[in-house]
Amino acid sequence: MLNQVAQLGDLTLKRFYKTVSVAGFALSVFWHALLPQSYHPAMRMVLVKQIYFTAVQVLPVFVLIAFIFGSIIIGSVIILASELGLLNEIGSILVYFIFNEFSPFFTALLVALRSGAAVNTEISLMHVNHELDALTSYQVNLIDYLFLPRILSGVVSVTGLAIVFSFIMLVSGYLFSLFFMQMELTSYLRILLNAVSFDNILMLLLKSMTFGFFIMLLPIHSGLKTGSCYSDIPVAVLKGMVSLFVALFVIEAVSLLIWLV
Repeated sequence: MLNQVAQLGDLTLKRFYKTVSVAGFALSVFWHALLPQSYHPAMRMVLVKQIYFTAVQVLPVFVLIAFIFGSIIIGSVIILASELGLLNEIGSILVYFIFNEFSPFFTALLVALRSGAAVNTEISLMHVNHELDALTSYQVNLIDYLFLPRILSGVVSVTGLAIVFSFIMLVSGYLFSLFFMQMELTSYLRILLNAVSFDNILMLLLKSMTFGFFIMLLPIHSGLKTGSCYSDIPVAVLKGMVSLFVALFVIEAVSLLIWLV
């Protein structure tokens, strides 16, 4: 019994110290993001490349996936609303589901799977190969040159892709409304405009930005904690991705609570 209590206490302390470490790293990055001198030419060049790799390069595949999954989900929502007699509320249902829930969360999952593990592996390799130490010895600010561009690219990419995802899902909603309810485009647009509010748009943007921030922050932080051997890299990547997905679900739960309050 005492051993179990001791193990639980040790695990709790480890989680606490890790949370404090992540919070401190996040505050440091956020502070650098507010400093004009952080945006030097080398940093801006890395930022543009990261946005290209994270969002632009994946855009064709992302649009295809968004259309397929978006159509399936929106079709299911419309059919369920019809069966429950909620067609009069279809505008509010679609707006809430698309803007508040599905678009930001599903976009975050796709970007996390593609870019989160890649960034984690990249930073872990640089740590094991002592490249980070070499940059520090040349007085290169790691936050400005390596970390901040990747984190900002996550914020910009997830937000932009979530907006694209929302548009694709709205188009899917119209197609299903046209074939399922013979609804005209003007009627569909009128329903959406009457249902959408500033709070829905604000929630989409804030959730997407928060998701994007942690999608890059947590893998970078995990990469910095990698051991000195190459065999430690897969362990660091696995831990980083687990922490990332836990964080995504926590953010989703907190946003839901905030919306309900």
